Amino acid sequence: MPDGMSLDNQATAFAQRIEDLLVRVFGTSHDSYVNTPESRISKNGVRYFRIENADDSGICLTMDGSAVLTFGFFFNCSCRTDGSYLQVDNSDMTVATFSDSVPMFHYDFVRTAGKGIPSAHINVHASNDSAVKVMLGCGGKNRGKARRKRFVDSGFFPTFSTLHFPVGGDRFRPGLEDVLEMLIREFGIDAEDHCLDAIKDSRKEYRERQLRALVREFPQIVYDELIQAGHDLAERPAAHVSHASESRLTKY
Repeated sequence: MPDGMSLDNQATAFAQRIEDLLVRVFGTSHDSYVNTPESRISKNGVRYFRIENADDSGICLTMDGSAVLTFGFFFNCSCRTDGSYLQVDNSDMTVATFSDSVPMFHYDFVRTAGKGIPSAHINVHASNDSAVKVMLGCGGKNRGKARRKRFVDSGFFPTFSTLHFPVGGDRFRPGLEDVLEMLIREFGIDAEDHCLDAIKDSRKEYRERQLRALVREFPQIVYDELIQAGHDLAERPAAHVSHASESRLTKY
């Protein structure tokens, strides 16, 4: 079992990691940002945990002390086999204006997304008549006709918000840290003085976890690349020295 941790302990550690990050970014104005992980059983009998923001209305984000946005999230996590690592099955990170419950945008991840829908994607709730016109056209090929038929059969009118913008798939999708930094940089929301250091620290941990998972999944690629780079696999390779000013594990 990873680090000798039970499923319950892994879920608790994940929730605490999010809590610690949010405290370092937004301070201690909330009693708690994250609910205690709630254990549930899926329809197919798999035990999973739901980790979500403690306040149902989301975390209130301020600008110069005035409420402007809300930020909500959830992560549904499970272990598919005994002794395996906790994995995120689906997640959502939603940003809305404080005065309107309709999202501005949300980052979604669905490990088993439906056919044609990217597992990791962004939906933007905005208006774009030109885009909707193209979406309704769908094209004359069979795939386009089938898509148009689904619109008609369901009585559904496509909008710009139904477009799924892919963002890196399972292993390369944005993390919570990227969304938080975007909110700070693009909207100027209030945050702690050293919030970006906290985000970098957490982003490094997140990307290292994703990288380790990739290595476990594709060891042959790692092996081939190390051999090609001239490493002696009898010894632990030294870290590659990059001339970049910032590590790819932390770069926004």
